[in-house]
Amino acid sequence: MKSFKSYLTEFAVQSTSDYVFDTPSGHSGSLKIPISGPMFKRIWPDTLRSTVFHVTDLRGLERLKKIEGGKKTISAFYSMMSRYMESGIATGGGIVVEMDADVMVSASSDIMSEVDKTGRRWVEMSWFANAQRYGTGPEFGKVEKDLTTLIEKLVKKHLPSDHFAHPELIPAFDVWGDMKRQLKGDGKKLRLVIKDYFDGVEKVLKKHKKTMENIFYGYAKSKRSTEDSWDEQIVNNIKIKKVHVIKPHPTKDVWGEDEIKQHITDVHNWPIRGWDASTELEIYTREVVAKERGK
Repeated sequence: MKSFKSYLTEFAVQSTSDYVFDTPSGHSGSLKIPISGPMFKRIWPDTLRSTVFHVTDLRGLERLKKIEGGKKTISAFYSMMSRYMESGIATGGGIVVEMDADVMVSASSDIMSEVDKTGRRWVEMSWFANAQRYGTGPEFGKVEKDLTTLIEKLVKKHLPSDHFAHPELIPAFDVWGDMKRQLKGDGKKLRLVIKDYFDGVEKVLKKHKKTMENIFYGYAKSKRSTEDSWDEQIVNNIKIKKVHVIKPHPTKDVWGEDEIKQHITDVHNWPIRGWDASTELEIYTREVVAKERGK
């Protein structure tokens, strides 16, 4: 599933503008919300930092060092079933990286985040609507209403009525979805529209700070244990604490703990721990998470 792709193999097939104007449902539910570190820091300056885990393979591990301490986001987890630690999600597995990180969005299930060509992650608004399990209730409807108003204002501001035949008969989201085509060849105007969208989304999130905070961080501040196969945490500013390697079956022609050490220990000086069984590693991760939560 795409949300747990390694940052090395997470193919950014769309541009920022593709995500901004992608509203197939014709309402705010299909708006894509940018997961921007600087934006979130302005709205929620008190960073939620915690221990999380990231499943990857050898190729991903070799380059993971490059994003340590940076703004680039990756998908991590608090809870994952052992078989997925061993096989990986979409890419190879067998390596679980334990790290401290700033949590930007926390969910008890797969967020289905996507990545654009700049490396920025996007989450569809419908996910937030479905994540109202931490006391947001009817208040979330106000968020959706303000986002709808934002799109209506941006359409009126940036697209003169002579660009389409009957603006009074065409829903704002239909016009918005066609905005990129309408402004084709006017890169400066398109960049301005995108900037206004980012600024507008930030204002809406800030206005409904408490409601969105419950959605973004409610799971991380509660049990951190899911009934699904795994949860998903979008994190950045990572600091690697330990690398856990699940020892391969003797019949498998794959790398093992010694090979991992040859690739990374001399360069990055990360502690490495081998595990005979993925089930044992699953128990360990749950114990670490529970201890941090004081349970």
